[in-house]
Amino acid sequence: MLNENEAFAVLTSIQGLGALKIRQLVERFGSALAALTATPSAISALPGYERIGKTWNAWQEATTWQQDLALVAKTGVQLIPFTSPHFPKSLLETPDHPALLYVQGTLKSRDTHSIAIVGTRNASIYGSEMAETIGRDLAANGFTVISGLARGIDTSAHRGALDKGRTIAVIGSGLADIYPPENEHLAKHILKDGALISEFPMCTPPDRQNFPQRNRIVSGMTLATLLIEAPIRSGAMITMEKAFMQKRKLFALPGRADNENFRGNHALIKSGRATLVENSDDIISHFEELFPRIQPQTFDNQCFYLDNQEQRLLEIMSFEEIGIDALSSLSNHPIYQTQTILMGLVLKKAIKEFPGKIYKKITAGNGKIRHN
Repeated sequence: MLNENEAFAVLTSIQGLGALKIRQLVERFGSALAALTATPSAISALPGYERIGKTWNAWQEATTWQQDLALVAKTGVQLIPFTSPHFPKSLLETPDHPALLYVQGTLKSRDTHSIAIVGTRNASIYGSEMAETIGRDLAANGFTVISGLARGIDTSAHRGALDKGRTIAVIGSGLADIYPPENEHLAKHILKDGALISEFPMCTPPDRQNFPQRNRIVSGMTLATLLIEAPIRSGAMITMEKAFMQKRKLFALPGRADNENFRGNHALIKSGRATLVENSDDIISHFEELFPRIQPQTFDNQCFYLDNQEQRLLEIMSFEEIGIDALSSLSNHPIYQTQTILMGLVLKKAIKEFPGKIYKKITAGNGKIRHN
Protein backbone atom coordinates (compact mmCIF):
# COMPACT_ATOMS: atom_id res chain seq x y z
CA MET A 1 0.00 0.00 0.00
CA LEU A 2 1.29 3.43 -0.93
CA ASN A 3 1.83 6.08 1.71
CA GLU A 4 0.91 9.75 1.26
CA ASN A 5 4.31 10.91 -0.03
CA GLU A 6 4.47 8.03 -2.49
CA ALA A 7 0.98 8.90 -3.71
CA PHE A 8 2.25 12.38 -4.53
CA ALA A 9 5.06 10.83 -6.58
CA VAL A 10 2.57 8.72 -8.53
CA LEU A 11 0.43 11.79 -9.21
CA THR A 12 3.42 13.60 -10.68
CA SER A 13 3.92 10.70 -13.11
CA ILE A 14 0.39 10.98 -14.58
CA GLN A 15 0.40 12.70 -17.94
CA GLY A 16 -1.60 15.92 -18.00
CA LEU A 17 -1.24 16.59 -14.29
CA GLY A 18 0.90 19.58 -13.45
CA ALA A 19 1.59 21.04 -10.03
CA LEU A 20 -1.56 23.18 -10.03
CA LYS A 21 -3.89 20.31 -10.90
CA ILE A 22 -2.27 18.05 -8.30
CA ARG A 23 -2.74 20.71 -5.65
CA GLN A 24 -6.37 21.13 -6.68
CA LEU A 25 -6.96 17.37 -6.43
CA VAL A 26 -5.39 17.20 -2.98
CA GLU A 27 -7.53 20.09 -1.78
CA ARG A 28 -10.67 18.53 -3.32
CA PHE A 29 -10.18 15.00 -1.95
CA GLY A 30 -8.32 15.82 1.24
CA SER A 31 -5.08 13.97 0.49
CA ALA A 32 -2.92 12.75 -2.39
CA LEU A 33 -3.77 9.13 -1.58
CA ALA A 34 -7.50 9.84 -1.60
CA ALA A 35 -7.20 11.62 -4.95
CA LEU A 36 -5.13 8.83 -6.45
CA THR A 37 -7.61 6.14 -5.42
CA ALA A 38 -10.68 8.10 -6.50
CA THR A 39 -12.86 6.57 -9.21
CA PRO A 40 -12.43 7.68 -12.83
CA SER A 41 -15.97 9.05 -12.77
CA ALA A 42 -15.17 11.21 -9.72
CA ILE A 43 -12.14 12.65 -11.49
CA SER A 44 -14.01 13.16 -14.77
CA ALA A 45 -16.73 15.08 -12.95
CA LEU A 46 -14.26 17.83 -12.07
CA PRO A 47 -14.09 20.77 -14.53
CA GLY A 48 -10.92 20.48 -16.64
CA TYR A 49 -10.29 16.83 -15.72
CA GLU A 50 -12.62 15.12 -18.20
CA ARG A 51 -9.86 13.77 -20.45
CA ILE A 52 -7.60 12.80 -17.54
CA GLY A 53 -10.43 10.94 -15.83
CA LYS A 54 -10.95 8.60 -18.81
CA THR A 55 -7.60 6.89 -18.15
CA TRP A 56 -7.33 7.62 -14.44
CA ASN A 57 -6.59 4.07 -13.31
CA ALA A 58 -3.82 3.56 -15.90
CA TRP A 59 -1.23 4.41 -13.25
CA GLN A 60 -1.89 1.06 -11.59
CA GLU A 61 -0.34 -0.77 -14.56
CA ALA A 62 2.46 1.73 -15.17
CA THR A 63 6.04 0.96 -14.16
CA THR A 64 7.63 4.42 -14.34
CA TRP A 65 6.47 5.49 -10.88
CA GLN A 66 7.57 2.16 -9.42
CA GLN A 67 11.07 2.66 -10.83
CA ASP A 68 11.01 6.21 -9.52
CA LEU A 69 10.15 5.15 -5.99
CA ALA A 70 12.75 2.38 -6.09
CA LEU A 71 15.43 4.97 -6.90
CA VAL A 72 14.13 7.25 -4.17
CA ALA A 73 14.56 4.48 -1.62
CA LYS A 74 17.95 3.40 -2.97
CA THR A 75 19.50 6.89 -2.95
CA GLY A 76 17.97 8.16 0.29
CA VAL A 77 16.03 10.94 -1.42
CA GLN A 78 13.25 12.58 0.60
CA LEU A 79 9.82 13.22 -0.89
CA ILE A 80 8.51 16.51 0.51
CA PRO A 81 5.00 17.46 -0.65
CA PHE A 82 3.57 20.95 -0.27
CA THR A 83 1.40 19.65 2.59
CA SER A 84 4.48 18.74 4.67
CA PRO A 85 5.73 21.01 7.48
CA HIS A 86 9.20 20.49 5.99
CA PHE A 87 8.28 22.11 2.66
CA PRO A 88 10.21 25.43 2.38
CA LYS A 89 7.92 28.08 3.81
CA SER A 90 9.05 30.87 1.50
CA LEU A 91 8.42 28.66 -1.54
CA LEU A 92 4.99 27.73 -0.23
CA GLU A 93 4.07 31.42 -0.26
CA THR A 94 4.55 31.63 -4.05
CA PRO A 95 1.38 31.11 -6.12
CA ASP A 96 2.89 28.57 -8.54
CA HIS A 97 4.88 26.41 -6.13
CA PRO A 98 5.50 22.71 -6.89
CA ALA A 99 3.27 20.01 -5.47
CA LEU A 100 6.26 17.82 -4.57
CA LEU A 101 9.99 18.24 -4.05
CA TYR A 102 12.61 15.52 -4.38
CA VAL A 103 15.33 16.43 -1.88
CA GLN A 104 18.71 14.78 -1.48
CA GLY A 105 20.73 16.06 1.45
CA THR A 106 19.24 18.22 4.18
CA LEU A 107 17.01 21.27 4.42
CA LYS A 108 17.61 23.38 7.52
CA SER A 109 15.76 26.15 9.32
CA ARG A 110 18.58 28.55 8.43
CA ASP A 111 17.67 28.13 4.75
CA THR A 112 14.95 30.74 5.29
CA HIS A 113 17.91 33.14 5.05
CA SER A 114 18.84 32.34 1.47
CA ILE A 115 20.12 34.40 -1.46
CA ALA A 116 19.96 33.16 -5.04
CA ILE A 117 22.93 33.86 -7.32
CA VAL A 118 22.23 33.47 -11.04
CA GLY A 119 23.82 34.31 -14.37
CA THR A 120 24.88 33.13 -17.79
CA ARG A 121 26.46 29.79 -18.60
CA ASN A 122 28.93 31.64 -20.86
CA ALA A 123 30.47 33.59 -18.01
CA SER A 124 33.37 36.00 -18.26
CA ILE A 125 36.35 35.74 -15.95
CA TYR A 126 35.06 38.80 -14.09
CA GLY A 127 31.59 37.29 -13.68
CA SER A 128 32.90 33.94 -12.49
CA GLU A 129 35.24 35.58 -10.00
CA MET A 130 32.52 37.85 -8.61
CA ALA A 131 30.03 34.98 -8.29
CA GLU A 132 32.57 32.94 -6.36
CA THR A 133 33.63 35.85 -4.14
CA ILE A 134 30.12 37.01 -3.30
CA GLY A 135 28.93 33.42 -2.82
CA ARG A 136 31.77 32.86 -0.37
CA ASP A 137 31.10 36.09 1.53
CA LEU A 138 27.35 35.50 1.81
CA ALA A 139 27.91 31.96 3.10
CA ALA A 140 30.48 33.22 5.61
CA ASN A 141 27.85 35.63 6.92
CA GLY A 142 25.24 32.94 7.52
CA PHE A 143 23.26 32.98 4.26
CA THR A 144 22.48 29.85 2.29
CA VAL A 145 23.42 30.38 -1.35
CA ILE A 146 20.97 28.91 -3.86
CA SER A 147 21.68 28.40 -7.55
CA GLY A 148 21.00 25.99 -10.39
CA LEU A 149 24.18 23.88 -10.76
CA ALA A 150 24.53 25.04 -14.39
CA ARG A 151 27.84 25.81 -16.04
CA GLY A 152 29.28 29.28 -15.59
CA ILE A 153 27.92 31.58 -12.89
CA ASP A 154 25.95 28.88 -11.02
CA THR A 155 29.03 26.69 -10.70
CA SER A 156 31.17 29.57 -9.38
CA ALA A 157 28.50 30.63 -6.87
CA HIS A 158 28.20 27.09 -5.47
CA ARG A 159 31.98 26.71 -5.22
CA GLY A 160 32.39 30.00 -3.42
CA ALA A 161 29.66 29.19 -0.91
CA LEU A 162 31.14 25.77 -0.22
CA ASP A 163 34.37 27.43 0.94
CA LYS A 164 32.68 29.09 3.90
CA GLY A 165 29.20 27.68 4.41
CA ARG A 166 26.12 26.17 2.88
CA THR A 167 24.62 25.99 -0.60
CA ILE A 168 21.61 24.38 -2.30
CA ALA A 169 21.33 23.43 -5.98
CA VAL A 170 17.93 23.33 -7.69
CA ILE A 171 18.25 21.32 -10.89
CA GLY A 172 16.18 21.07 -14.07
CA SER A 173 16.34 17.28 -14.31
CA GLY A 174 15.77 14.33 -12.02
CA LEU A 175 18.21 13.73 -9.18
CA ALA A 176 19.38 10.53 -10.86
CA ASP A 177 20.39 12.49 -13.97
CA ILE A 178 22.68 15.32 -12.80
CA TYR A 179 23.25 17.96 -15.47
CA PRO A 180 25.71 19.05 -16.62
CA PRO A 181 27.61 15.78 -16.09
CA GLU A 182 30.88 17.58 -15.31
CA ASN A 183 29.22 18.97 -12.18
CA GLU A 184 28.52 15.56 -10.65
CA HIS A 185 31.54 15.96 -8.36
CA LEU A 186 30.33 19.42 -7.33
CA ALA A 187 26.88 17.96 -6.60
CA LYS A 188 28.43 15.34 -4.30
CA HIS A 189 30.38 18.06 -2.51
CA ILE A 190 27.18 20.09 -2.02
CA LEU A 191 25.50 17.08 -0.39
CA LYS A 192 28.02 17.04 2.46
CA ASP A 193 26.23 19.95 4.16
CA GLY A 194 23.67 21.15 1.64
CA ALA A 195 21.00 19.79 -0.64
CA LEU A 196 20.04 19.01 -4.21
CA ILE A 197 16.42 19.73 -5.09
CA SER A 198 14.22 18.85 -8.05
CA GLU A 199 10.49 18.78 -8.67
CA PHE A 200 10.94 16.19 -11.42
CA PRO A 201 10.87 12.39 -11.04
CA MET A 202 14.27 10.80 -10.51
CA CYS A 203 15.14 9.83 -14.10
CA THR A 204 13.79 12.96 -15.83
CA PRO A 205 16.31 14.05 -18.49
CA PRO A 206 17.54 17.66 -18.67
CA ASP A 207 14.92 18.84 -21.17
CA ARG A 208 15.13 22.48 -22.28
CA GLN A 209 11.65 23.34 -21.02
CA ASN A 210 12.46 22.14 -17.50
CA PHE A 211 15.00 24.87 -16.77
CA PRO A 212 12.70 27.91 -16.95
CA GLN A 213 10.25 25.94 -14.80
CA ARG A 214 12.82 25.23 -12.08
CA ASN A 215 13.84 28.91 -11.98
CA ARG A 216 10.74 29.81 -9.96
CA ILE A 217 12.02 27.49 -7.22
CA VAL A 218 15.49 29.07 -7.23
CA SER A 219 14.02 32.53 -6.66
CA GLY A 220 11.04 31.39 -4.60
CA MET A 221 13.15 29.83 -1.85
CA THR A 222 15.07 33.05 -1.22
CA LEU A 223 14.95 36.50 0.29
CA ALA A 224 16.57 37.99 -2.80
CA THR A 225 18.16 37.13 -6.13
CA LEU A 226 21.48 38.49 -7.37
CA LEU A 227 22.18 38.69 -11.10
CA ILE A 228 25.90 38.43 -11.74
CA GLU A 229 25.97 38.55 -15.52
CA ALA A 230 23.37 37.85 -18.22
CA PRO A 231 22.21 39.05 -21.64
CA ILE A 232 18.64 40.27 -22.08
CA ARG A 233 17.39 36.96 -23.44
CA SER A 234 18.57 34.32 -20.99
CA GLY A 235 17.43 31.86 -18.36
CA ALA A 236 18.92 34.09 -15.66
CA MET A 237 16.65 36.94 -16.74
CA ILE A 238 13.68 34.56 -16.51
CA THR A 239 14.71 33.88 -12.91
CA MET A 240 14.89 37.62 -12.21
CA GLU A 241 11.41 38.07 -13.69
CA LYS A 242 10.13 35.23 -11.49
CA ALA A 243 11.75 36.83 -8.45
CA PHE A 244 10.12 40.18 -9.27
CA MET A 245 6.69 38.54 -9.57
CA GLN A 246 7.30 36.75 -6.26
CA LYS A 247 8.04 40.16 -4.69
CA ARG A 248 11.61 39.21 -3.85
CA LYS A 249 14.42 41.74 -3.63
CA LEU A 250 16.48 42.01 -6.83
CA PHE A 251 20.20 42.87 -7.00
CA ALA A 252 22.46 43.21 -10.05
CA LEU A 253 26.15 43.81 -10.64
CA PRO A 254 27.12 46.53 -13.12
CA GLY A 255 29.40 45.57 -16.01
CA ARG A 256 30.98 46.96 -19.14
CA ALA A 257 28.57 49.05 -21.19
CA ASP A 258 29.71 47.43 -24.44
CA ASN A 259 29.43 43.84 -23.18
CA GLU A 260 26.30 41.98 -24.32
CA ASN A 261 26.59 39.71 -21.28
CA PHE A 262 25.64 42.62 -19.01
CA ARG A 263 22.69 43.99 -20.98
CA GLY A 264 20.30 42.22 -18.65
CA ASN A 265 21.99 43.66 -15.56
CA HIS A 266 21.89 47.21 -16.89
CA ALA A 267 18.27 46.93 -18.03
CA LEU A 268 17.18 45.85 -14.55
CA ILE A 269 19.19 48.58 -12.85
CA LYS A 270 17.96 51.32 -15.21
CA SER A 271 14.34 50.22 -14.79
CA GLY A 272 14.68 50.41 -11.02
CA ARG A 273 13.71 46.77 -10.55
CA ALA A 274 17.18 45.78 -9.32
CA THR A 275 19.47 47.51 -6.84
CA LEU A 276 23.03 48.05 -8.07
CA VAL A 277 25.54 46.22 -5.89
CA GLU A 278 29.32 46.00 -6.04
CA ASN A 279 30.00 43.44 -3.33
CA SER A 280 28.41 41.25 -0.68
CA ASP A 281 28.28 44.11 1.85
CA ASP A 282 25.77 45.91 -0.38
CA ILE A 283 23.49 42.86 -0.13
CA ILE A 284 24.08 42.00 3.53
CA SER A 285 23.26 45.56 4.61
CA HIS A 286 19.66 45.00 3.47
CA PHE A 287 19.23 42.08 5.87
CA GLU A 288 21.31 43.01 8.92
CA GLU A 289 18.28 42.62 11.18
CA LEU A 290 18.26 38.85 10.52
CA PHE A 291 21.44 38.02 12.39
CA PRO A 292 24.69 39.67 13.54
CA ARG A 293 27.34 40.29 10.97
CA ILE A 294 30.30 37.89 10.96
CA GLN A 295 33.55 39.65 10.38
CA PRO A 296 35.34 38.34 7.30
CA GLN A 297 38.65 36.60 7.77
CA THR A 298 41.72 38.76 7.54
CA PHE A 299 45.00 37.74 6.08
CA ASP A 300 47.32 40.09 7.92
CA ASN A 301 49.72 37.29 8.76
CA GLN A 302 50.05 36.17 5.16
CA CYS A 303 53.08 37.62 3.40
CA PHE A 304 54.40 37.36 -0.12
CA TYR A 305 58.20 37.37 -0.42
CA LEU A 306 58.92 38.55 -3.94
CA ASP A 307 62.19 38.68 -5.83
CA ASN A 308 62.97 41.64 -8.09
CA GLN A 309 61.54 40.07 -11.25
CA GLU A 310 58.30 39.11 -9.50
CA GLN A 311 58.00 42.56 -7.99
CA ARG A 312 58.49 44.25 -11.36
CA LEU A 313 55.95 42.05 -13.14
CA LEU A 314 53.41 42.55 -10.36
CA GLU A 315 53.83 46.33 -10.64
CA ILE A 316 53.15 46.11 -14.37
CA MET A 317 49.87 44.29 -13.83
CA SER A 318 46.66 46.19 -13.13
CA PHE A 319 43.63 44.66 -11.45
CA GLU A 320 42.19 43.74 -14.86
CA GLU A 321 42.68 40.37 -16.56
CA ILE A 322 45.68 40.21 -18.86
CA GLY A 323 47.13 37.50 -21.08
CA ILE A 324 50.65 36.09 -20.98
CA ASP A 325 51.50 37.51 -24.42
CA ALA A 326 50.69 41.04 -23.30
CA LEU A 327 52.66 40.59 -20.07
CA SER A 328 55.65 39.26 -22.01
CA SER A 329 55.57 42.31 -24.24
CA LEU A 330 55.20 44.77 -21.36
CA SER A 331 58.00 43.18 -19.33
CA ASN A 332 60.35 42.65 -22.29
CA HIS A 333 60.80 39.02 -21.21
CA PRO A 334 60.44 36.03 -23.52
CA ILE A 335 57.30 33.92 -23.01
CA TYR A 336 59.11 31.08 -21.20
CA GLN A 337 60.67 33.49 -18.70
CA THR A 338 57.41 35.36 -18.16
CA GLN A 339 55.66 32.07 -17.52
CA THR A 340 58.22 31.10 -14.87
CA ILE A 341 57.76 34.41 -13.06
CA LEU A 342 53.99 34.15 -13.27
CA MET A 343 54.08 30.65 -11.81
CA GLY A 344 55.98 31.97 -8.82
CA LEU A 345 53.41 34.72 -8.30
CA VAL A 346 50.56 32.21 -8.54
CA LEU A 347 52.18 29.93 -5.96
CA LYS A 348 52.66 32.91 -3.63
CA LYS A 349 49.01 33.84 -4.16
CA ALA A 350 49.87 37.30 -5.40
CA ILE A 351 47.99 36.69 -8.66
CA LYS A 352 45.30 34.35 -9.92
CA GLU A 353 45.50 32.24 -13.08
CA PHE A 354 42.52 31.57 -15.35
CA PRO A 355 42.11 29.22 -18.32
CA GLY A 356 43.86 30.37 -21.48
CA LYS A 357 46.92 31.76 -19.66
CA ILE A 358 44.98 34.76 -18.35
CA TYR A 359 46.14 36.36 -15.11
CA LYS A 360 44.84 38.89 -12.62
CA LYS A 361 46.42 40.62 -9.65
CA ILE A 362 44.72 39.64 -6.39
CA THR A 363 42.65 42.41 -4.86
CA ALA A 364 44.49 44.63 -2.40
CA GLY A 365 44.01 43.52 1.18
CA ASN A 366 44.45 39.79 0.62
CA GLY A 367 47.97 39.88 1.90
CA LYS A 368 51.12 41.90 2.50
CA ILE A 369 53.94 42.03 0.01
CA ARG A 370 57.52 41.97 1.22
CA HIS A 371 60.50 42.18 -1.03
CA ASN A 372 63.91 40.54 -0.71
